[in-house]
Amino acid sequence: MKTAVIIINIIFLLILIPSAMSAIMSPMMFDAPGSDKSTKTWILFSCMVVLPILIIIAQIISWIAFFKQNYKLAMLINGIPTIDILLIGVLFFIMSSFTE
Repeated sequence: MKTAVIIINIIFLLILIPSAMSAIMSPMMFDAPGSDKSTKTWILFSCMVVLPILIIIAQIISWIAFFKQNYKLAMLINGIPTIDILLIGVLFFIMSSFTE
């Protein structure tokens, strides 16, 4: 369990850089006329902006739990950014499949 927590933390630290870049570029989603009125676009924008913040907070809490030898809590905390990543993937699929 210790090794899995460390590997997952390293993976999320590697994901942090591209997620920060996508958060910086995410306001470009509102360039198309009328896109600022789309609820799906606003939810996707929010998820993309929140992801780097979630990763940083989850890393801090996870490492605190890790050093207190609470590996199960560290693993659960690492799952929080995963939910946001899955939501971003689902929203990209919905927006690309069901919009003109």
